[in-house]
Amino acid sequence: MTDLLELFNPSTIRDDSFIMIKLPSENCRVFKLTAGNLIKLGKFGSFYASDIIGHPFGYTYEIVGDKQLRIVSEDFIKDVTEPEADANNQDLLDDPLAQQLTRNEIEEMKKSTTDGGRALIEKVVSGHVAFDKKTTFSQEKYLKRKEQKFLKRFTPIPIGSSELIEYYSDKESPTKVMDLTEESLGLIMSLANIRPGGNYLVVDDVSGVLVAAMLERMGGEGVIVVAHDDGNPKLDGLRYLNLPEKYIESRVRSVSWLDFLDPNQEAEYEYREMSPEEFDSLPPNLKLQYTRRKRRSENYAFVRNLVDNKKFDALVMSTTIHVPTLIPRVIEAVSGSRPVIVYDGSKELLLETSQVLMKDLRILAPTIIETKVRKYQTLPGRIHPHMTMRGAGGYILWGTRVFPNSNVNAVKINRGKKRKAVSSEETSTPEVEV
Repeated sequence: MTDLLELFNPSTIRDDSFIMIKLPSENCRVFKLTAGNLIKLGKFGSFYASDIIGHPFGYTYEIVGDKQLRIVSEDFIKDVTEPEADANNQDLLDDPLAQQLTRNEIEEMKKSTTDGGRALIEKVVSGHVAFDKKTTFSQEKYLKRKEQKFLKRFTPIPIGSSELIEYYSDKESPTKVMDLTEESLGLIMSLANIRPGGNYLVVDDVSGVLVAAMLERMGGEGVIVVAHDDGNPKLDGLRYLNLPEKYIESRVRSVSWLDFLDPNQEAEYEYREMSPEEFDSLPPNLKLQYTRRKRRSENYAFVRNLVDNKKFDALVMSTTIHVPTLIPRVIEAVSGSRPVIVYDGSKELLLETSQVLMKDLRILAPTIIETKVRKYQTLPGRIHPHMTMRGAGGYILWGTRVFPNSNVNAVKINRGKKRKAVSSEETSTPEVEV
């Protein structure tokens, strides 16, 4: 168990591994660390990977001098003062002349700084003639912007499914994960009831983020079967998790749509079992060919057994394939009382899929859920939502797999004799003397 926790949540930075680096600008970048390599962070400086390999995660480093690092134990702090209790910024003007330092002077100081940018921020603040006239809140915001711009700091972070979403959304393109957010991913994992020991059928066209999140929750037990087009499944994001290749092969199986939908493909995977003596007598190239064919045959037989015997504990889909056409042929492989989940960045496709499933008696109560989370600024006395945010977090279609029984009458029908109508004389209210 300890080795498994270290695999998904490493405590130290390892050589020849991927990590995410958080910058003062709140942006993130992903690097593969190799001892001796120079890691370049643009305007924030550069450092050698060997200086952080073997160190624990969680520290913030500051680049000082010539590519030297030191651990930062405190935030950049500068005293801020409030001129008056009821002060505000209504009389302040956005005047570029308020900063006495010129752009060239600031650029020269950036090149010559040796303390991680602290002295530069001090001079920029001192050179602003209206800084002391700002309110405390405005001063803090001004300092925060300068820290994001000038401090040469970074924080290494291990990569998980949440970091993959952040990386693809910010650095790459949100379309690679179909606008999937961390909140939507968490809801998918919860609705699909992903747990150790389960067998799950997945259609992952979001760069492997779904599979990565499922591996984290399964705890090294169970199997994920990824259905895909001809070729190999598109699980590029798994390489950033630094998982051993043998571990992924033991937990993630793949099957093409042709093999999944057509059960008459066994002839393609037949092979003659060899004795150990025969195998040892083969040349190296034929040994490799035999091993690959045997592995493909065993994988096909394993997946075919799950499909034919309806042994999948959930179906999770996020794909560019036309789901309303595909899903009726896929849900047959899912066990009873198991969840069926479809994610998409837009509602229209899920509405069409929902109409299909409402007519399909094998899915109970298909429901569309929208996820949207707005971040709030939380400061003492100042709580309000951020002015900018992502448009939406996508939509999730959720239903439960059932086995309909035509012999069961789901609506209670009273087949007894009708009650005899009571005459008006019998129901009349007797007169009462008062």
